[in-house]
Amino acid sequence: MDPLELTRLVLLVVHFVGLAAIIGAYILQMPRRSGFDFSPVLVGSIVQLVTGVALIAVNEIGGTEIDRAKAVVKLALALVVLVLAIVGMVRGRAIKRAERTDAPLRAVLWGAGIVAIANVAVAVFWR
Repeated sequence: MDPLELTRLVLLVVHFVGLAAIIGAYILQMPRRSGFDFSPVLVGSIVQLVTGVALIAVNEIGGTEIDRAKAVVKLALALVVLVLAIVGMVRGRAIKRAERTDAPLRAVLWGAGIVAIANVAVAVFWR
């Protein structure tokens, strides 16, 4: 197997693991009313962002044509998930210090999960 193709496939697997971290954390915490953990969403969103950019680079190096509009949309969605994860982490820490309920963070978690799923839909349906 060509080393570039192997690199692409490894990056793709790691990309899927990042996706699983985000959507898995979202699904597991959907029923909760408080006690949200944004760390898997944050780690998953960083993994998704880094591997997504690396996948584009590897495809460009390999001569595969990239749909730049699709790539920009997916990058924008990934950045939204990352920002929501950071907001959830920062606000969560502030709420804990103030000894208040983190129930308002439910909307942030839902937003991150829905945007991540929208990113999957873009990947699948945009041809």
